[in-house]
Amino acid sequence: MSLDGAVMVWYVLDSIVSPDSDTAFSLVSSPYNLKFVLWYGSDGYLFPGDRLETSDNGLIVNGHNQPFTMLDVAVFRAVYWQKLHDYNKNCPGNRHQFEANCAYKHKCRIKKCPFVTH
Repeated sequence: MSLDGAVMVWYVLDSIVSPDSDTAFSLVSSPYNLKFVLWYGSDGYLFPGDRLETSDNGLIVNGHNQPFTMLDVAVFRAVYWQKLHDYNKNCPGNRHQFEANCAYKHKCRIKKCPFVTH
């Protein structure tokens, strides 16, 4: 939501998909270097470099309104972010190893993998 009609802008620095929970985490930063971790449903996966804007109609990603299920927001802590990476390292996409046939697919709960073309 916007505060008093002002648009808040955020930039995605990094993202992690959680194959065990069908959710994702993104590290976002404001132009003032305020950093937060978003936890959300994986259907709206955010890629590093995405530009987010808040509006009264929801989240705008790279200029387009996008359905988005926000579960929680936390202040960024490097140790916490590293633990998220470590816990979700089974997903090849989180390790930037994009494979045509994912070796973790049999255990993954993600309905639409953000790392393969559909």
